[in-house]
Amino acid sequence: MCTLCGMELPAFDVPSASQTRPEEPPSSLPRGPHSLPRDVVVRSQRTRMLRALIEVVAEKGYVATTVADVISRAGVSRTTFYEQFKDKEDCFLIAFQKGGQAQYLKVIEAVNSATDPLEQLRRNVRAYLSELIAFPASARAFLLEVPAAGPRALAVHDSIVDGYARLLAHLYDRFRERREELPELPAEVFRAAVAAVDDLVLCAIRAGRLDELAELEPLATYVELAMFGLPEAAAFLP
Repeated sequence: MCTLCGMELPAFDVPSASQTRPEEPPSSLPRGPHSLPRDVVVRSQRTRMLRALIEVVAEKGYVATTVADVISRAGVSRTTFYEQFKDKEDCFLIAFQKGGQAQYLKVIEAVNSATDPLEQLRRNVRAYLSELIAFPASARAFLLEVPAAGPRALAVHDSIVDGYARLLAHLYDRFRERREELPELPAEVFRAAVAAVDDLVLCAIRAGRLDELAELEPLATYVELAMFGLPEAAAFLP
């Protein structure tokens, strides 16, 4: 449970706050002999390989990306790669899960920085778009390339969508607390709202406008409010 908003976190395994902000491993290791503990070395290598995988997939696409690409970008050996990952797919899935968790927690943090449900909804959209802009390689890799990565990646995607759908359901319940006339909505409505916003984002990324995603905030907010059947949507008409 999220202690701040009282709602469940997404279905994938989200670590506690203390686990999500460990001491950052060094991005590069010193040349020659050093006294760094083994666990620090391993974490540094793992972080570099995950980042490299994301960067290469964003540039070349999942299918064209090879383990050789990843280890070359990360500056590690093939042996080091296979000590930590089964294969390219395993590395991609771990990177996808970690990225999805980090992004979702940022969105939750933004939602919990307000108390009014309308403002919470706006901050939900704003934080989501801001995270995509801040990490463009991740946005391209995890929004454009997931279908190419296969059914296991699609399952991770579905679990992430479920988390955001539950967040929207929670926010809709906040509106219902103030308006008894609002009906219950099926879970599919909230999944559809998430999918609609992601479609807006995908179209912008494919058009080369990733750095302009913040401009989608009014339209994305309108879409979510309209799916809720709330008149506040009119104020956000593009």
